[in-house]
Amino acid sequence: MEMTAALRTYIKEYPAFSDITLDMKPMFDELLRLNPPQGSEYTFTNMFIWRHLYGFRACSLDGAVCIKGKDRSGIEFFMIIAKDTEAYLQIAGRLAAECRNNGKSFTLFRVEERTFGALRQAFPSMVYEEDRDNADYVYLASDLIGLRGRKYDGKRNHIRKFKEKYVYEYADLGEALTDDCLRLAQTWYDSKHDPSLEADLSATKEALTHLTGLGLRGSAILVDGTVRAFSLAEQLNPDTAVIHIEKYDPAYEGIPQVINQQLCERMCGSYRYINREQDLGNEGLRRSKMSYNPAFILNKYRVCM
Repeated sequence: MEMTAALRTYIKEYPAFSDITLDMKPMFDELLRLNPPQGSEYTFTNMFIWRHLYGFRACSLDGAVCIKGKDRSGIEFFMIIAKDTEAYLQIAGRLAAECRNNGKSFTLFRVEERTFGALRQAFPSMVYEEDRDNADYVYLASDLIGLRGRKYDGKRNHIRKFKEKYVYEYADLGEALTDDCLRLAQTWYDSKHDPSLEADLSATKEALTHLTGLGLRGSAILVDGTVRAFSLAEQLNPDTAVIHIEKYDPAYEGIPQVINQQLCERMCGSYRYINREQDLGNEGLRRSKMSYNPAFILNKYRVCM
């Protein structure tokens, strides 16, 4: 892919790196269109809304985009968005060689399972570690929409109780509801009493504030005219939607099941699969994601030298 002169003005050439800005979205999107991702991280939305937590910066390198950041333990890592696997391997080899020559460690972060085998064959001396905490939960859209069968009895019961107790309305999420959603996000954070979730709150606010620019679609559940739950999604690849954010007021029993089912039905019905991202090692979140019976779990890896 040849980058236009306009796009080049928004991103520096390796080894210099640029802060990630909305102006870079067309370049990311074009590469991701050529080589559609499976892992939830590989969307411009994720790079943008989490840029502060991970210190994401980006550069252009041989027609690819290279992202540099630091994980929560302070280890520097790279992520590569390339037009195909061959280009990915070339960029990985170049970065690894330059890190080695400069006496620095080299880490690839959240490597997709489809790339793992090719990397291991090309660079057998590197260290490969499965990253279970960042594996994605992928579901059949028809399962999350229909909730059919005994395995979803509990989900249907929660939805039934919510509908019996509350008069609610569904709304597509647009800018008119942004302020309500921002207030709800703060309510959600305050209810958790967990300062470690501040980064999640910040990412949610970024997504809501830049809803149109990021091309996100969303659903909201209103009770008495006030947003009590919302969720944001977008296309990940031609047959998969990814749900980035889901927030709700925990005072309303059954509302998490309602917003999940409604978003999937209203926004994701044309896809075969729905990716609900990872559990980050949180046991409660892991149980919740497993309770929806994923079609498969998409493994990811950390590759080091």
